[in-house]
Amino acid sequence: MDRTLFPVFKSEAGRARYLAAYDACVRAWPVPCEALTLPTRLGPTHAIACGPIDAPPVILLPSFAGSATAWRLNTEELSRHFRLYAVDVIGQPGKSQAIRRLRHRRDYANWCSDLLDGLGVARASFVGCSFGGFLALSQAMLTPERVERVVMISPAGTFVALSWAFVYAMRVKGPMTRLVRRLSKRKPAAAPAEGQPLRRFPRDLPWAALIGVTYTEAPKVSVIKAGVFTKAQLARVTAPALLLIGDQETLYPPQATLDLARARMPGLETALVEDADHIAAMAQPEAVNAKILAFLQPR
Repeated sequence: MDRTLFPVFKSEAGRARYLAAYDACVRAWPVPCEALTLPTRLGPTHAIACGPIDAPPVILLPSFAGSATAWRLNTEELSRHFRLYAVDVIGQPGKSQAIRRLRHRRDYANWCSDLLDGLGVARASFVGCSFGGFLALSQAMLTPERVERVVMISPAGTFVALSWAFVYAMRVKGPMTRLVRRLSKRKPAAAPAEGQPLRRFPRDLPWAALIGVTYTEAPKVSVIKAGVFTKAQLARVTAPALLLIGDQETLYPPQATLDLARARMPGLETALVEDADHIAAMAQPEAVNAKILAFLQPR
């Protein structure tokens, strides 16, 4: 393997374990899907596509290290209305391969533009979780002509600075954040009562297994810090935007962050997702899907 490509696994055996866990998630995809490999200036990019090919396009960007498979629980409902492209973010764990390190937001914006070109899509809506939410809003600032609407789910940085401990864990101690470690170890304590949702742990067990392998193998990645945007930067966003935060979020106070975001970005729509933590789209997929659909569908 060319070790200049990111992610870089410590061994071929580790890479094989990761890919096997990844493929297990895709085999469990709830609707027919296809794997795409698209050329970009940063390297080949992998995406999972589903939904009617002539439906409005939506790009799904996952949390750090989450990969395209993090959206599996959301795709059945969303693909009834949109052509979905769940993407492995370049430089991170997944099947995309970065040919060099990423240095700044413009690298990601150029990459996303190449991705849209490869898909034959002039404009798309972007839905991003955590680091993917940061990238989605950044894309709307840097290439407004390519972005129809933006949905951010508990974005990293963006409106509130990440704690020094979180940044240190992600960029200095190693590529797997404490969040990923926590998610990889979560398991249901007991079956929920009839009619009650599973609470505050991943409902997608194949994905939880993949994250466990991701943390164990700890591939070397390339990622930038998700910073806080200035008011001037936020003012450049012309696309309608929606911010969703779970009421169990721990990176920042949920309601206070929604209030702060609205004050800094007039016109921003916001909503609290009940009984959901950082990966709200997985904790409460039905509720998050409903909010996404209400925002993205023409009115």
